Amino acid sequence: MTNAISEHDVLRCFRTQLIPLSKNLTEMLNEHFSHQTERRGCGFTQATRVIAEFINQENKESDFKDFRIFDDYDTKNLRLILNHAKSYDIELESWRDLDLNPHIQIFLKSNPTEDSFVEALKAEVLFQSQLRDIRNKVEHEESKLICDFLEDIILRKNHDITDYIELKSLIEKPKVGSCPMAENFFLKIAHRRLLRQGLINIFVNENNEPILMEKLKMGDDHSCINLVPLIMNGIRIPLGSLFSVYYDEENIQKQANKLYKGSIIPLSEVDGFWFLRLTTLSVSPKNRARAFTSHFKQQIDNGLFSPDTTQLDQLRIVALEQI
Repeated sequence: MTNAISEHDVLRCFRTQLIPLSKNLTEMLNEHFSHQTERRGCGFTQATRVIAEFINQENKESDFKDFRIFDDYDTKNLRLILNHAKSYDIELESWRDLDLNPHIQIFLKSNPTEDSFVEALKAEVLFQSQLRDIRNKVEHEESKLICDFLEDIILRKNHDITDYIELKSLIEKPKVGSCPMAENFFLKIAHRRLLRQGLINIFVNENNEPILMEKLKMGDDHSCINLVPLIMNGIRIPLGSLFSVYYDEENIQKQANKLYKGSIIPLSEVDGFWFLRLTTLSVSPKNRARAFTSHFKQQIDNGLFSPDTTQLDQLRIVALEQI
């Protein structure tokens, strides 16, 4: 058992309140030295790369692969429920959101019989309702971000519930890196220190509001950061996340930025995005050192431009100035 003093907030919460997380997420969130490398940054960063695998996959209602986030989740109850729901006059299309299903709520209130089906249903409804509340059981800002991810992997959301813009996801990952220094040029842009050859593109919604910023000719091309919360494949993505993007550069509608080289591009022109990881800008400055540990230290040691004080609002202001 991991020492309670060193155990990450999220791990302790899931272990004591719900179910232990997978061994790889446990190792990462507990900052095993193997993840505190020049390429990985830190275990927390690496954990968000693992979470990216779920975000970038299209949501499939019929399988149980999402339960890989847990150490050992037994799906026998869910299989029992799906296989026998019709015989109890319950129509189910998915094992998700059982706790919010009004037909199930009515059934459980009106059915006093305690057979294996009812017991399984009660257990899964309880699990899902507790998972939906898990973010309220952790203390730290960065822990709530991880809890939201883990909740949504199992209990997918949609635009109607969140009111977030839904990004189209790409089928294949573009060749864009996510190393711990990927924040470098976004930090410079926030302080208006663009490279002479650098360009920034602003992706906007139908109201011409900035949603994401893309950088070109500054490190990896086609990496971008979101300036508002988003949703992809049913999983909420907090602002300050790193994406790669693909669109037809030759045949895209766009208009020139007002101040810096680059363009304003409607989101509707974009083929899709690929979620890479959280950036250090996703957490408020006062909590970055705790959240990103060796990743944040690496940014400081490498002399990145004000990684300890820069805020995402500075990037949003730069984006607004281009429109």
